[in-house]
Amino acid sequence: MKRLSLLLAISVLSACTQAPKIDSGTKTELWLEHQISTSAIQSWNIKGRIAVKNEKESGTVTLFWNQFLSNYELRFVAPLGQGTYILTGSPGGVVMKAPKNKIFEAENAEQLLRDGLGWDVHLNGLKYWVRGLPEPDIKYSGLLLDEQGRLKNMEQSGFNVKVSRYTEQDGMSLPEKLTIKSDNIQLKVIIQSWQI
Repeated sequence: MKRLSLLLAISVLSACTQAPKIDSGTKTELWLEHQISTSAIQSWNIKGRIAVKNEKESGTVTLFWNQFLSNYELRFVAPLGQGTYILTGSPGGVVMKAPKNKIFEAENAEQLLRDGLGWDVHLNGLKYWVRGLPEPDIKYSGLLLDEQGRLKNMEQSGFNVKVSRYTEQDGMSLPEKLTIKSDNIQLKVIIQSWQI
């Protein structure tokens, strides 16, 4: 009888220590709130690392991303003195400066990343995904949310976007570790610091 009482007490205690599951309606409300608050962030400075893997190569670069409304500068610093690539964009156009003062110009940032770095990346989507958001007005599927109603996984524009860790910054919950994958490329992004 004592053993039965002990087992019952342990089971009640363990049930009390488990995190409560939230229902899908609550999770959806949290997701909508998260999207509204996070989409208000229009300017940021990010420092981090990107591990890139495609059919031809793999490697790691340091990332500095300065976004100010619709103007941006992405600086990719390759290791061991291999050089720095600077992608700048504004409503007026996009330019990439490569090592040895090579300049690449194209109609869009995706073309520059392809020509300059060999990366087939959807930059218009990336500026939303990095905030844990789907790109607006573009269909997405396979949406999974975490227990706090934040993006955990989705498919959009031919990419699988997975956020495996978040960080708190100025009261906002922002991605810290993402994996962005398509048939042609995989990016593992670690964001070391956010400034918003």
